[in-house]
Amino acid sequence: MITKQIFQFLLIILFFGFSIILYQKYFTSDTDYQKIENTETKLNKKDKTINKLEENSNIIENLKYVSEDLLGNKYEIIAQSATLKKDQGNQIELFEVNAKIIQVNDEIIYISSLSADYDKINNNTVFKDSVIVKYGDQVIKANIIKLNFLDNLIEMFENVYYTNQYTKIIADKVEINLLSKKLRISMNSQNDKVEITSKY
Repeated sequence: MITKQIFQFLLIILFFGFSIILYQKYFTSDTDYQKIENTETKLNKKDKTINKLEENSNIIENLKYVSEDLLGNKYEIIAQSATLKKDQGNQIELFEVNAKIIQVNDEIIYISSLSADYDKINNNTVFKDSVIVKYGDQVIKANIIKLNFLDNLIEMFENVYYTNQYTKIIADKVEINLLSKKLRISMNSQNDKVEITSKY
């Protein structure tokens, strides 16, 4: 009778021992896997948060630059937001841009666009997307406008549409010399002609 009880007791111990081994082999590995998976998920979320913080740290809100040349002409550019261009410390990408060139004689050239590339060193600016220039009664619309202070030149490219009180002009390129105030209107191809509509 005692041997029977010892045998039953040994069977129970073997059963529990076997159960513990099976549990550790098949069930704890899943929980370890889940722990690893949870850790990886947390790390990925942390990386994404760090990347977002880095991106946001490069965003500047309500930016304004004002400069003046040797002749006394002022250049003012305002943007709703801006980002620093990677590996180009002097270059800033601007969004929702409004600029004005205030000349010594108090004449003002207004420029607006959806975006622009601005150089902090020389103030050269490339306006892009829905660009509009207003100067007196003249309005010029284009896809791209380059403002070059080194050459005192405004260059307008792609779908240039010029209007004033009496004239409408469609061309590929318009240049305005900031010193002489002269306009030069041209087409990319010699075979194409500048379209001019006038009323007197």
